[in-house]
Amino acid sequence: MNSKKRYMVIALLALLVVSAMAYNDEAKPWTFWNWKYGSVSRPGIHADLTGMKNVGMGGIWLMPVREAGECLESQDGVAQLSPEFWKMMDYSFQLADSLDFDMGIHVLPGNPFVLPAESMQKVVWTDTIMKGGKKIEGLQMWQPESYKDGKMQSAGNEGGYYQDIAAFAIRFKGKTGPAWRNATDSAARSEAVPMTDVLPLKMEGGMVMGVMVNGILQNKLPKGSWCLLRMGHTSTGQTHATDGKGMGLEVDRFSPAAVKKLFDSWYAPLLNRPHGDVVSYLYIDPREWGSQNWGCQFAEEFKVRRGYDLIPYLPVMAGVPLESASRYEQVQNDIRLTIEELVKEKFFQTFTRLAEELYVEVSCAPIPRTDHPDDMFRAVSRAHIYNENPVQAVACTGNYGARNGTPALLKPLIDRHLALGINRFIFQHDIVRHPEARGFMDYITMCQHYLQQGRPVVDIAVFHPSENPEQKNSYRAPRGYKYDLINKDALLKWNFEYSPKGKLPGNQDYRILVVSQPDSSLSTEIKAKLEELREEGIVIIDKPYQAKNFSQYGIDPDVILPENMDYAHRLVLEATGRKDIYFLINQENKERQITATFRTGTSRIRQIVNLNLPAYGSVFVILSNRDDMQIISPAKLPLP
Repeated sequence: MNSKKRYMVIALLALLVVSAMAYNDEAKPWTFWNWKYGSVSRPGIHADLTGMKNVGMGGIWLMPVREAGECLESQDGVAQLSPEFWKMMDYSFQLADSLDFDMGIHVLPGNPFVLPAESMQKVVWTDTIMKGGKKIEGLQMWQPESYKDGKMQSAGNEGGYYQDIAAFAIRFKGKTGPAWRNATDSAARSEAVPMTDVLPLKMEGGMVMGVMVNGILQNKLPKGSWCLLRMGHTSTGQTHATDGKGMGLEVDRFSPAAVKKLFDSWYAPLLNRPHGDVVSYLYIDPREWGSQNWGCQFAEEFKVRRGYDLIPYLPVMAGVPLESASRYEQVQNDIRLTIEELVKEKFFQTFTRLAEELYVEVSCAPIPRTDHPDDMFRAVSRAHIYNENPVQAVACTGNYGARNGTPALLKPLIDRHLALGINRFIFQHDIVRHPEARGFMDYITMCQHYLQQGRPVVDIAVFHPSENPEQKNSYRAPRGYKYDLINKDALLKWNFEYSPKGKLPGNQDYRILVVSQPDSSLSTEIKAKLEELREEGIVIIDKPYQAKNFSQYGIDPDVILPENMDYAHRLVLEATGRKDIYFLINQENKERQITATFRTGTSRIRQIVNLNLPAYGSVFVILSNRDDMQIISPAKLPLP
């Protein structure tokens, strides 16, 4: 058998007989379509779009990446936002429309029209050490770092974009300077500064006019050693490296007016072009955006949301441990929470509303890559908790599938991620341009068709309190069970409105809760919720569990399989009864005779099935109570 036939046959292994079935576009995979270095032309657009449509793609995400001339081969490329660029965009819209091809556009966080004052802001400061008892009126303090002419300039330089917020005199102990100036010294950072040792400074144009002591402006500092702190904000200077001629400062995500300017100057003109209605989606990847800790009305919003004034605690943002270590952490957490809320309300909601006015859907959930398994698992868990379907991932990235990999190489990886819970792949892969890949894409489409139905069956919720994406998940479920990671928000929203077993916001049933954190480190709020769940009959495992399964709690394995196999299970509730869709994968490079034992809806009646799976083979087994639990036998999908 030649290599082409080999990888086609391996890609199209045992599945249901569906040669006559047609699947809707929702079940088809998508692909990123990168316009790199301006290397775009009408013949190239035609070849790409018709080729990707013919191979079975359901849609494309268009992403202009970098600029013409940035590599040797692109000296004659099309510059972003140029008249020729818009001609190419118009042609791609027209052709995609004629092909009935869905399209999405990747939203870039900034553009050349964003001014420094409209960009993301950060808190900056300078400090001066001096002894008390000396006159400070007329003292000139250095301006902190600022943004000027496309780059950051260091403290002490004037003329850049900068705005003062407040200034303080902070009394400290020691001779050489406050210990908290050393950000790496955790012991020093724990030396709390009482609020009585923090005095407001009155400043005009960078000049100290006096210090407020007991509400009275004085021109001398009280006795002691003092650190004068001048604090303000400037642009972060953050731009997006792939934007090319579209590069500009990233917009202030706390400012609805700045967000509207970003939309009106880039995306509204794009969507309003001829055939622009072919664009159905705008995608925002929050991982690609920079961060900010200041912006439009931040102090005012903080006071409304947190119930106290941030300005007296502003030195906390310079690392000063005011009042106590716990108070310092509380203020820092309140700042982070306010930032999170403002990004959601002022940016995402504003951008979504503007897009919906043009009948375009906005997606802002991070799309994980298959070479980042922890990110993938968290994305799947989140989708299960909050009833998000489909669950997307960028397919075969990094070392998990070279871009020139064949279906024979990629199929085991695709199957593994389907079993994990992914049910819509987005390719960033050369394979989507080869007509030989049609059979492989048909295979993926069929798998996604079944695995997008109903809802997932997951028995175990693992409470993972850390919100840090870098912290690894170490839990491993007993064989035959699936689990999701749930965070604090999901745990606290667990309720019993629909089922005595308990349901999360997306109506996801969980029968077991595993708490991976020691009880002594849990908050009072979490402990109270756990006690409530116990009273409602949820099985809570909060100590190391040695048993091979959870049968002692009346919860048998969902499916019993041999080693080196995995599965996904979807439950479809219909007017005539329930349907259980099982997707089984053989993860060995050899043919296998296997026995699979399935748990049915009663969890005590077992359905035993004998199957013959080829090397890296896969199969759907569908159990339906309408047909007295009959099994739909697998068969080979015919070659196109």
